[in-house]
Amino acid sequence: MKILVIGSGGREHSLALKFKQDAKVSEVYCAPGNPLMAKDGIHCLDISMDDFPTLIDFAQKNNISWTFVGPEIPLFNGIVDAFQAAGLQIFGPSQLASRLESSKHFAKEVMQAQDVPTAAYVAYNNLVQAQAAVKSADFPLVIKADGPAAGKGVKIVQDLASALDFLEEIFSDHCYGSQNEVVIEEYLEGVEFSCFSLIGKGQVLHLPLAQDHKRAYDHDLGPNTGGMGAYSPVPFVSQSVFNEVVNRIVEPVLKEMAARDCPYYGVLYTGLILTQEGPKVIEFNTRFGDPETQVVLPLLGDNFAGVIDDLLHGRPSQLTVEADQVSLGVVLAAEGYPGTYQKDMVLDKLITKLPDGLQIYGAGVELREGHYEAMGGRILMLVAKGSSYEICRDQVYQFLGQHPIAGTFYRKDIGHWVLDKREGVG
Repeated sequence: MKILVIGSGGREHSLALKFKQDAKVSEVYCAPGNPLMAKDGIHCLDISMDDFPTLIDFAQKNNISWTFVGPEIPLFNGIVDAFQAAGLQIFGPSQLASRLESSKHFAKEVMQAQDVPTAAYVAYNNLVQAQAAVKSADFPLVIKADGPAAGKGVKIVQDLASALDFLEEIFSDHCYGSQNEVVIEEYLEGVEFSCFSLIGKGQVLHLPLAQDHKRAYDHDLGPNTGGMGAYSPVPFVSQSVFNEVVNRIVEPVLKEMAARDCPYYGVLYTGLILTQEGPKVIEFNTRFGDPETQVVLPLLGDNFAGVIDDLLHGRPSQLTVEADQVSLGVVLAAEGYPGTYQKDMVLDKLITKLPDGLQIYGAGVELREGHYEAMGGRILMLVAKGSSYEICRDQVYQFLGQHPIAGTFYRKDIGHWVLDKREGVG
């Protein structure tokens, strides 16, 4: 098989590397990819992930077996529909189905129709109504801009002033796109975790659970980011809770999507919070999460590409999971992230001295005159797999501590729920 991966970050690096491990795969391409992918033998293409005609032309001329979509924006823009119209196999939801992520209001309607446990909400399509709602509300609240917002259009507001400011950012300043609708929902108390499901023709497979760390700084302080680290599996989630996630959340949502004539295929990311009443949905993503993908995929067997091929062709399949292994990863970010951040730091001593047992996934990295340099807010991620979380954490943090990069930072408490709070909820 020849496989094309769409995207350029750590998630896509992890996917491409996992596909490459499958004996059935001869070549893996990534558009546009990044230099650390190329270092790992993945063919990077100088094609924008938004240039559907050129991507389709490449896939046709190079006999690509199927394409896997990493990021959300191509899905929202209809890349799956475009590829399928050209007669090409592609793993991901249609543009209509991807509304589960791109429209918070649509996702809430789908859940409400199937009585899926989630936060109570109200949607408003103008600023005045939304302002009136928060003036009579109890805090904290969660306010979500409805529509694609690159993961940044959600805020937990602690008081009225913060709520009014955020509503102005959404409706008047258009800081999160051209959205003209918000979802205002109750704030849920609990511990968050992520569930990934692969949906093919007549079959749903579930991957190991993961927990992401969103806040920029230790002890879950600072602004929300795209993710500063993750680990998998999640031991504080019992088998009964997992069964509840599948039976009360994932399966009913897929049933409702089919009933609405937009059946769901591809990756479904269910962002969950484990409350005293049980698991509830925070959000859906219509693709793999980053950085959770980088810690989940190493726990799978080498037949992952074959599994996706089976799902695309309606063949029964089964995921292989290394049950006695765990995985933990830490993101190295540029000082200032998620705001204005530093660039151009040389990363060679990290990348060229990587020991056995550690994997590095590139995100904001460029290769200039033979040197790897930092160009993104989240620069790279170091991941270890082993028999315990303690071993994995020691490996990652020891290496980062031995090879400091000026102008960067990283959280030093990734996996604290496992290592410090083993008696967590659940």
